[in-house]
Amino acid sequence: MKLFNKKSVAALAIAVAATLSFAGCSAPAADTKASTAGLDSGFGKRAENRNAYFFTYYNPAGDAFWAQILKGGEDAAKLGNLTFTHQTAEGDSAAMVNLVQTAIATKPALILMPFNEGKAWVDVACQAHKAGITVIAFNVPAPAEAGDCVSGFVGQDFYTVGTIVAQKLLDSGAVKKGDKVEITAEEPDQPYALQRGGGVYDVLKKAGVNVLPQKEWLRTGGDDAPALDALTTYLVANPDVKFMVPVGGTPHRNLPAALKAANNTTTKIIGFDTAPAIIQALKDGVDLATADQQGYVQGFQAVMQGVLSLDFGFSAANINSGGNGLITKDNVANIEAKDLQGIRW
Repeated sequence: MKLFNKKSVAALAIAVAATLSFAGCSAPAADTKASTAGLDSGFGKRAENRNAYFFTYYNPAGDAFWAQILKGGEDAAKLGNLTFTHQTAEGDSAAMVNLVQTAIATKPALILMPFNEGKAWVDVACQAHKAGITVIAFNVPAPAEAGDCVSGFVGQDFYTVGTIVAQKLLDSGAVKKGDKVEITAEEPDQPYALQRGGGVYDVLKKAGVNVLPQKEWLRTGGDDAPALDALTTYLVANPDVKFMVPVGGTPHRNLPAALKAANNTTTKIIGFDTAPAIIQALKDGVDLATADQQGYVQGFQAVMQGVLSLDFGFSAANINSGGNGLITKDNVANIEAKDLQGIRW
């Protein structure tokens, strides 16, 4: 499946319904019963099988960005009257395959999953498709090899936003030709990092900035403690780096603390995603800007597309979750309201 095509951006109508019961847990959990509510049109009740599995790569319990995605999915599941089960792979590729295969055996109507490991998860997605289960991707698109096994995708155009982030850095005047810039990611070899980082790299390289090549990008992993250690060690060893560009939420939210631990007051940050530590770093002037891929939208629209497919037979679309406008110190107040924590940051 392609990331986006010219006719792929679609707007979904958001249905409003009463509060309905659902299950959302980080570990495998028994399904709860969907209520009999729904709209007169049939939305939320027309299809008999309303069981949906929602898989996350990282655990939302410890990751602010994935918590935003899950919250969006949970809210849409309520509106769509789904029996909603969330499970997480805890950053383990093989675990994701096992979780999806186990879910297939229960014969749900929907499977919603990201494709962080790309081709490694195509086979299990196609197993679900062959079993008559609608599969919709979010956050990271399925590779082309998935073909018709994956019905739609909700997420950011990673490469394009990478170029936007890089251009913001150039326009700020904070870097010049020859300045050293390091890109860092949880997993530098995964599609999201290659695309985001590729956009950043291409723009900065063309401008003569000493942005390090992909083979030298810093890997942090998805857990906070080892990420903080890796970042701190790098910063101590490389005090000459002008900017760090985290292309994932884990390195981004840990960089402010790593800079302090390394006693580094000169290196700055520009990157992707939102979390409380990132918001504070923007306000403190340590972080120049961040691209919000709007995780809540990804979870919400992916599930909502599933409901529309179940009840009315609508084809799922490829939807750009937005976030092309960067969050900076000047506009961060627009999203940092306390009641938006867990939804916007």
